[in-house]
Amino acid sequence: MPESVTLGDIVRAGQRLGAHLSPTPLEAAPKLGERTWLKLENANKTHSFKIRGALNAVLSLDEAARAKGIIAASSGNHAGAVAYAAHLTGASAQILMPKNTPEKKIDNVRRYGAEAILFGDNYDQAEAEALRRAAGGATWVSPYNDAKVIAGAGTIGLEIMEQLPDVERVVVPVSGGGLIAGVATAVKGLNPDIKVIGLNAQSAPAMYNLFYGSDKPQVWETLAEALSGEIEAGSITLPISRRWVDDVALVTERQIADAMRYMIETGGWAVEGGGAVGVAALLHDVLPRDGSVTAIVVSGGNVDGDVLRRVLGGFY
Repeated sequence: MPESVTLGDIVRAGQRLGAHLSPTPLEAAPKLGERTWLKLENANKTHSFKIRGALNAVLSLDEAARAKGIIAASSGNHAGAVAYAAHLTGASAQILMPKNTPEKKIDNVRRYGAEAILFGDNYDQAEAEALRRAAGGATWVSPYNDAKVIAGAGTIGLEIMEQLPDVERVVVPVSGGGLIAGVATAVKGLNPDIKVIGLNAQSAPAMYNLFYGSDKPQVWETLAEALSGEIEAGSITLPISRRWVDDVALVTERQIADAMRYMIETGGWAVEGGGAVGVAALLHDVLPRDGSVTAIVVSGGNVDGDVLRRVLGGFY
């Protein structure tokens, strides 16, 4: 596996994906800051940024690899993206998902003909089982630890640079780091002065822990279930992120819930907790509203109906 991803890899991913995906909207968010914009990946196919990486990875496979069948693990959005990519290319797919995965994300797998297998109480357990099964010969598509997946995610950075040429700060949700590794490689490759800030949920602090040597625990019951899980040892996302990412910050469950309500009330967008962490950071001044031209990546919109009702009802 390559040790890094280049700007050229991301440009080629953009060319590969161009026949299948349209650029996602960039929407002004003046209540978060006069020069603040939302990059709405919830408006993408499968309602998440994950389609970019999964589709780039699957389109890059040769026929022999696809014929073996695809296997993946996901707490939701990567699952739907792999299912869609497999359907598009005629491959079979098995997706291992934790038992507590929101029903909407399970449905997103089944609607494209992939097999959703509920296994384990959390993402780490589901991933371990998926890797065990992949060792039997199926083609593994990682949600983040894959150069093609990272390059696909990086096409968001290319779009931001085209849509907002004077951008000064890009704020990105973080789980395993595939999204931020790709976006940071793209924007820093075009303008190294741009600040790239990662956002973890306080309940899902894996990248924050690795950046700052802390040991904050994983809390599996979280609004940001899509960000949960530890980062695979030796993941290529780590050296890329350490090279290009300027900071990683944390937001609380209540801040995430406020951000989800904000997105509905001000923009009419139903956004999942993991997708709203960047909004939460600006809404609650975790990151300063310093007047810099800022793009916040809203990474997904597959929020479960029961969760949404609880958020809107003020449960959090």
